[in-house]
Amino acid sequence: MAKVTIKDIAKHAGVSFKTVSRVINKNPSVGGDLKEKVEESMAALGYKPNRAASLLRGGKSYTIGLILGPLTGYIEPGSGRSIPTYITDVMTGLLQSCSRAGYHLLIEPITNDQIEAGGDAIDTLLEDMALDGLVLVPPLCDRLWLVDHLVNKRVPCVRINPGKAHERTISIGFDNNAAGAEVAEFILRHNHRKVGYISGPPNHGSHHLRWQSFSRTLCADPEVELHDLAGDFTFDSGWNAAEKFFGKASSWRPTAIFAANDEMASGVIAYATSVGLSVPGDLSVIGFGDLAVASQCFPRLTTVRQPTIEISRDAATELINAVALRDVAEGKVINHPYRFVERASFAAI
Repeated sequence: MAKVTIKDIAKHAGVSFKTVSRVINKNPSVGGDLKEKVEESMAALGYKPNRAASLLRGGKSYTIGLILGPLTGYIEPGSGRSIPTYITDVMTGLLQSCSRAGYHLLIEPITNDQIEAGGDAIDTLLEDMALDGLVLVPPLCDRLWLVDHLVNKRVPCVRINPGKAHERTISIGFDNNAAGAEVAEFILRHNHRKVGYISGPPNHGSHHLRWQSFSRTLCADPEVELHDLAGDFTFDSGWNAAEKFFGKASSWRPTAIFAANDEMASGVIAYATSVGLSVPGDLSVIGFGDLAVASQCFPRLTTVRQPTIEISRDAATELINAVALRDVAEGKVINHPYRFVERASFAAI
Protein backbone atom coordinates (compact mmCIF):
# COMPACT_ATOMS: atom_id res chain seq x y z
CA MET A 1 0.00 0.00 0.00
CA ALA A 2 1.37 3.41 -1.00
CA LYS A 3 2.30 5.81 1.76
CA VAL A 4 -0.28 8.55 2.36
CA THR A 5 1.12 12.03 1.73
CA ILE A 6 0.00 15.50 2.75
CA LYS A 7 -1.10 16.08 -0.86
CA ASP A 8 -3.41 13.05 -0.61
CA ILE A 9 -5.00 14.50 2.53
CA ALA A 10 -5.42 17.92 0.91
CA LYS A 11 -7.18 16.37 -2.07
CA HIS A 12 -9.41 14.19 0.12
CA ALA A 13 -10.37 17.12 2.37
CA GLY A 14 -10.74 19.63 -0.47
CA VAL A 15 -8.31 22.09 1.12
CA SER A 16 -4.90 23.48 0.28
CA PHE A 17 -1.59 21.77 0.97
CA LYS A 18 -0.69 24.65 3.32
CA THR A 19 -3.84 24.16 5.37
CA VAL A 20 -3.00 20.49 5.94
CA SER A 21 0.54 21.43 6.91
CA ARG A 22 -0.74 23.96 9.46
CA VAL A 23 -3.07 21.40 11.03
CA ILE A 24 -0.29 18.83 11.32
CA ASN A 25 1.99 21.44 12.90
CA LYS A 26 -0.71 22.47 15.42
CA ASN A 27 -0.89 26.01 14.09
CA PRO A 28 -3.71 27.78 16.01
CA SER A 29 -4.54 29.99 13.00
CA VAL A 30 -6.58 27.17 11.38
CA GLY A 31 -10.31 27.47 12.08
CA GLY A 32 -12.21 24.72 13.87
CA ASP A 33 -14.22 23.55 10.85
CA LEU A 34 -11.18 23.29 8.58
CA LYS A 35 -9.17 21.59 11.29
CA GLU A 36 -11.91 19.02 11.82
CA LYS A 37 -12.21 18.36 8.08
CA VAL A 38 -8.45 17.77 7.74
CA GLU A 39 -8.34 15.52 10.81
CA GLU A 40 -11.24 13.45 9.46
CA SER A 41 -9.36 12.96 6.17
CA MET A 42 -6.18 12.02 8.04
CA ALA A 43 -8.12 9.39 9.97
CA ALA A 44 -9.91 8.10 6.88
CA LEU A 45 -6.64 7.70 4.97
CA GLY A 46 -4.71 6.33 7.95
CA TYR A 47 -2.14 9.13 7.96
CA LYS A 48 0.28 9.42 10.89
CA PRO A 49 2.81 12.30 11.01
CA ASN A 50 6.44 11.21 11.11
CA ARG A 51 7.77 13.37 13.91
CA ALA A 52 11.29 12.01 13.71
CA ALA A 53 11.51 12.93 10.03
CA SER A 54 10.14 16.38 10.78
CA LEU A 55 12.85 16.96 13.39
CA LEU A 56 15.58 15.85 11.00
CA ARG A 57 14.32 18.37 8.45
CA GLY A 58 14.70 21.11 11.04
CA GLY A 59 11.03 21.01 12.00
CA LYS A 60 9.40 20.79 15.41
CA SER A 61 10.05 17.98 17.87
CA TYR A 62 6.57 18.33 19.43
CA THR A 63 8.32 18.23 22.78
CA ILE A 64 8.59 20.89 25.46
CA GLY A 65 10.93 20.63 28.41
CA LEU A 66 10.78 21.23 32.15
CA ILE A 67 14.17 21.78 33.77
CA LEU A 68 14.34 20.93 37.45
CA GLY A 69 17.18 22.50 39.34
CA PRO A 70 18.29 22.45 42.96
CA LEU A 71 15.52 23.32 45.44
CA THR A 72 12.80 22.42 42.94
CA GLY A 73 12.75 18.83 41.81
CA TYR A 74 16.31 17.71 41.26
CA ILE A 75 16.95 15.04 43.87
CA GLU A 76 20.48 13.73 44.32
CA PRO A 77 20.71 9.91 44.27
CA GLY A 78 20.72 8.54 47.79
CA SER A 79 19.30 11.73 49.32
CA GLY A 80 16.20 9.95 50.59
CA ARG A 81 14.01 12.80 49.34
CA SER A 82 11.17 12.66 46.83
CA ILE A 83 10.05 15.23 44.27
CA PRO A 84 8.18 18.07 46.04
CA THR A 85 4.39 18.03 45.74
CA TYR A 86 4.48 21.47 44.14
CA ILE A 87 6.51 20.08 41.25
CA THR A 88 4.16 17.14 40.77
CA ASP A 89 1.33 19.67 40.42
CA VAL A 90 3.40 21.57 37.82
CA MET A 91 3.96 18.33 35.91
CA THR A 92 0.24 17.52 36.05
CA GLY A 93 -0.76 20.82 34.49
CA LEU A 94 1.91 20.65 31.80
CA LEU A 95 0.99 17.08 30.89
CA GLN A 96 -2.70 17.94 30.60
CA SER A 97 -2.03 20.63 28.00
CA CYS A 98 0.61 18.58 26.19
CA SER A 99 -1.77 15.65 25.88
CA ARG A 100 -4.48 17.82 24.33
CA ALA A 101 -2.06 19.40 21.85
CA GLY A 102 -0.27 16.20 20.83
CA TYR A 103 2.97 17.23 22.52
CA HIS A 104 5.39 15.39 24.76
CA LEU A 105 6.90 16.64 28.03
CA LEU A 106 10.56 15.98 28.72
CA ILE A 107 11.78 16.48 32.30
CA GLU A 108 15.48 17.02 32.82
CA PRO A 109 17.48 17.72 36.00
CA ILE A 110 20.17 20.36 36.17
CA THR A 111 22.79 20.67 38.88
CA ASN A 112 24.28 23.71 40.55
CA ASP A 113 27.53 22.98 38.75
CA GLN A 114 25.79 23.14 35.37
CA ILE A 115 24.06 26.39 36.30
CA GLU A 116 27.28 28.01 37.46
CA ALA A 117 29.10 26.82 34.32
CA GLY A 118 26.95 29.25 32.33
CA GLY A 119 25.74 29.31 28.75
CA ASP A 120 27.93 26.52 27.33
CA ALA A 121 26.52 23.99 29.80
CA ILE A 122 22.98 25.14 29.03
CA ASP A 123 23.61 24.81 25.28
CA THR A 124 24.85 21.25 25.74
CA LEU A 125 21.74 20.43 27.73
CA LEU A 126 19.46 21.92 25.06
CA GLU A 127 21.23 20.07 22.24
CA ASP A 128 20.77 16.77 24.06
CA MET A 129 17.08 17.44 24.70
CA ALA A 130 16.05 18.70 21.20
CA LEU A 131 13.12 20.77 22.48
CA ASP A 132 10.66 23.19 20.91
CA GLY A 133 10.55 25.28 24.08
CA LEU A 134 11.16 25.36 27.83
CA VAL A 135 9.19 25.91 31.02
CA LEU A 136 11.10 27.45 33.93
CA VAL A 137 9.95 27.29 37.56
CA PRO A 138 11.36 29.03 40.66
CA PRO A 139 14.16 29.61 41.41
CA LEU A 140 15.52 28.95 37.88
CA CYS A 141 12.99 31.33 36.33
CA ASP A 142 14.61 34.18 38.26
CA ARG A 143 18.13 33.47 36.97
CA LEU A 144 17.84 36.32 34.51
CA TRP A 145 21.13 35.51 32.76
CA LEU A 146 19.64 32.10 31.95
CA VAL A 147 16.43 33.66 30.64
CA ASP A 148 18.42 36.14 28.53
CA HIS A 149 20.54 33.28 27.17
CA LEU A 150 17.46 31.32 26.09
CA VAL A 151 15.87 34.37 24.49
CA ASN A 152 19.06 35.20 22.59
CA LYS A 153 19.25 31.59 21.37
CA ARG A 154 15.64 31.96 20.18
CA VAL A 155 14.45 29.19 22.49
CA PRO A 156 10.82 29.96 23.44
CA CYS A 157 10.33 29.87 27.19
CA VAL A 158 7.57 30.51 29.68
CA ARG A 159 8.27 31.33 33.34
CA ILE A 160 5.98 30.06 36.08
CA ASN A 161 5.48 32.33 39.10
CA PRO A 162 8.67 34.41 38.78
CA GLY A 163 9.67 36.96 41.37
CA LYS A 164 11.51 39.20 38.91
CA ALA A 165 10.23 40.93 35.80
CA HIS A 166 11.59 40.14 32.34
CA GLU A 167 10.31 42.07 29.34
CA ARG A 168 11.07 39.41 26.70
CA THR A 169 9.27 36.34 28.04
CA ILE A 170 5.82 35.12 29.01
CA SER A 171 5.24 34.97 32.78
CA ILE A 172 2.33 33.17 34.42
CA GLY A 173 1.55 33.19 38.13
CA PHE A 174 -0.52 35.06 40.71
CA ASP A 175 -0.30 38.18 42.87
CA ASN A 176 2.26 37.20 45.52
CA ASN A 177 2.23 40.66 47.10
CA ALA A 178 -1.51 40.58 47.67
CA ALA A 179 -1.39 37.01 49.01
CA GLY A 180 1.28 37.84 51.60
CA ALA A 181 -0.62 40.92 52.78
CA GLU A 182 -3.88 38.96 53.06
CA VAL A 183 -2.26 36.37 55.34
CA ALA A 184 -0.95 39.16 57.59
CA GLU A 185 -4.36 40.83 57.74
CA PHE A 186 -5.99 37.51 58.65
CA ILE A 187 -3.52 36.96 61.52
CA LEU A 188 -4.04 40.49 62.87
CA ARG A 189 -7.81 40.17 62.61
CA HIS A 190 -7.60 37.11 64.87
CA ASN A 191 -5.66 39.07 67.53
CA HIS A 192 -2.27 37.33 67.21
CA ARG A 193 0.65 39.64 67.96
CA LYS A 194 3.48 37.13 68.55
CA VAL A 195 4.04 35.64 65.11
CA GLY A 196 6.64 33.24 63.78
CA TYR A 197 7.54 32.90 60.11
CA ILE A 198 9.36 30.01 58.41
CA SER A 199 10.91 31.07 55.13
CA GLY A 200 11.69 29.32 51.89
CA PRO A 201 15.11 29.32 50.17
CA PRO A 202 16.71 32.78 49.98
CA ASN A 203 16.93 32.83 46.15
CA HIS A 204 13.25 32.00 45.63
CA GLY A 205 11.88 35.22 44.12
CA SER A 206 8.12 34.72 44.43
CA HIS A 207 8.46 33.63 48.05
CA HIS A 208 10.48 36.78 48.75
CA LEU A 209 7.65 38.94 47.37
CA ARG A 210 5.18 37.26 49.75
CA TRP A 211 7.53 37.69 52.71
CA GLN A 212 8.03 41.39 51.99
CA SER A 213 4.31 42.18 51.82
CA PHE A 214 3.52 39.88 54.77
CA SER A 215 6.12 41.42 57.10
CA ARG A 216 5.35 44.99 56.00
CA THR A 217 1.62 44.58 56.62
CA LEU A 218 2.04 42.70 59.89
CA CYS A 219 4.61 45.07 61.37
CA ALA A 220 2.50 48.11 60.60
CA ASP A 221 0.92 47.20 63.95
CA PRO A 222 3.41 48.40 66.60
CA GLU A 223 2.37 45.65 69.04
CA VAL A 224 3.48 42.85 66.71
CA GLU A 225 6.55 40.75 67.47
CA LEU A 226 7.70 38.92 64.32
CA HIS A 227 10.51 36.36 64.40
CA ASP A 228 11.58 34.49 61.27
CA LEU A 229 13.52 31.26 60.83
CA ALA A 230 15.01 29.72 57.69
CA GLY A 231 13.40 26.72 55.99
CA ASP A 232 13.78 24.94 52.67
CA PHE A 233 10.18 23.95 51.80
CA THR A 234 10.52 20.46 53.37
CA PHE A 235 8.58 18.82 56.21
CA ASP A 236 11.84 18.37 58.14
CA SER A 237 12.72 22.06 57.99
CA GLY A 238 9.26 22.92 59.34
CA TRP A 239 9.74 20.46 62.19
CA ASN A 240 13.21 21.87 62.97
CA ALA A 241 11.98 25.46 62.97
CA ALA A 242 9.11 24.57 65.30
CA GLU A 243 11.61 22.91 67.61
CA LYS A 244 13.60 26.15 67.74
CA PHE A 245 10.45 28.10 68.57
CA PHE A 246 9.13 25.66 71.22
CA GLY A 247 12.11 23.58 72.36
CA LYS A 248 13.65 23.78 75.82
CA ALA A 249 16.21 26.37 74.71
CA SER A 250 13.57 28.76 73.37
CA SER A 251 13.05 32.06 75.18
CA TRP A 252 10.25 33.31 72.88
CA ARG A 253 7.15 31.47 71.68
CA PRO A 254 4.73 32.60 68.98
CA THR A 255 0.98 32.13 69.17
CA ALA A 256 0.78 31.82 65.36
CA ILE A 257 3.16 30.56 62.70
CA PHE A 258 3.02 31.27 58.97
CA ALA A 259 5.10 28.76 57.01
CA ALA A 260 6.05 29.59 53.42
CA ASN A 261 4.62 26.30 52.16
CA ASP A 262 2.26 23.57 53.33
CA GLU A 263 4.90 20.88 53.75
CA MET A 264 6.75 23.00 56.29
CA ALA A 265 3.47 23.91 57.98
CA SER A 266 2.63 20.21 58.37
CA GLY A 267 6.05 19.74 59.98
CA VAL A 268 5.19 22.49 62.47
CA ILE A 269 1.89 20.79 63.35
CA ALA A 270 3.59 17.43 63.74
CA TYR A 271 6.25 18.82 66.10
CA ALA A 272 3.72 20.80 68.14
CA THR A 273 1.58 17.70 68.59
CA SER A 274 4.62 15.62 69.59
CA VAL A 275 5.37 17.93 72.53
CA GLY A 276 1.78 18.14 73.72
CA LEU A 277 0.77 21.47 72.19
CA SER A 278 -2.77 21.82 70.90
CA VAL A 279 -3.31 23.14 67.38
CA PRO A 280 -5.04 25.59 67.23
CA GLY A 281 -5.58 25.86 71.03
CA ASP A 282 -1.95 26.66 71.88
CA LEU A 283 -0.63 27.44 68.42
CA SER A 284 -2.30 28.51 65.18
CA VAL A 285 -0.66 27.52 61.88
CA ILE A 286 -1.01 28.79 58.30
CA GLY A 287 0.65 27.27 55.25
CA PHE A 288 0.87 28.23 51.61
CA GLY A 289 0.01 26.45 48.37
CA ASP A 290 -2.95 24.22 49.27
CA LEU A 291 -0.90 21.15 48.39
CA ALA A 292 -2.30 17.67 49.03
CA VAL A 293 -0.83 17.59 52.55
CA ALA A 294 -2.97 20.60 53.56
CA SER A 295 -6.12 18.50 53.64
CA GLN A 296 -4.37 15.31 54.81
CA CYS A 297 -2.69 16.53 58.02
CA PHE A 298 -4.58 16.92 61.30
CA PRO A 299 -5.94 19.38 61.96
CA ARG A 300 -6.49 20.31 58.36
CA LEU A 301 -4.43 23.29 57.35
CA THR A 302 -5.48 26.89 56.84
CA THR A 303 -3.59 27.98 53.74
CA VAL A 304 -3.53 30.02 50.54
CA ARG A 305 -4.44 28.09 47.42
CA GLN A 306 -2.12 28.93 44.55
CA PRO A 307 -3.62 27.33 41.43
CA THR A 308 -0.44 25.53 40.36
CA ILE A 309 -2.07 22.99 38.04
CA GLU A 310 -4.07 25.68 36.25
CA ILE A 311 -1.03 27.97 35.98
CA SER A 312 1.08 25.14 34.56
CA ARG A 313 -1.63 24.12 32.12
CA ASP A 314 -1.71 27.71 30.89
CA ALA A 315 2.09 27.80 30.67
CA ALA A 316 2.22 24.79 28.36
CA THR A 317 -0.58 26.15 26.17
CA GLU A 318 1.13 29.53 25.83
CA LEU A 319 4.43 27.86 25.00
CA ILE A 320 2.93 25.53 22.39
CA ASN A 321 1.12 28.47 20.77
CA ALA A 322 4.36 30.47 20.71
CA VAL A 323 6.11 27.57 18.98
CA ALA A 324 3.32 27.21 16.41
CA LEU A 325 3.25 30.94 15.64
CA ARG A 326 7.05 31.23 15.86
CA ASP A 327 6.44 34.28 18.02
CA VAL A 328 6.70 34.63 21.80
CA ALA A 329 4.40 37.28 23.23
CA GLU A 330 7.19 39.28 24.82
CA GLY A 331 6.39 40.79 28.19
CA LYS A 332 3.05 39.02 28.49
CA VAL A 333 2.02 38.52 32.12
CA ILE A 334 -0.93 36.32 33.13
CA ASN A 335 -2.11 36.32 36.75
CA HIS A 336 -4.44 33.63 38.04
CA PRO A 337 -6.61 34.25 41.12
CA TYR A 338 -5.43 32.77 44.42
CA ARG A 339 -7.80 31.88 47.27
CA PHE A 340 -7.47 31.97 51.06
CA VAL A 341 -8.70 28.64 52.48
CA GLU A 342 -9.65 28.71 56.17
CA ARG A 343 -9.53 25.32 57.91
CA ALA A 344 -9.16 23.97 61.45
CA SER A 345 -5.49 24.79 62.14
CA PHE A 346 -6.11 28.45 62.98
CA ALA A 347 -8.13 30.15 65.73
CA ALA A 348 -8.46 33.57 67.29
CA ILE A 349 -7.05 34.39 70.71
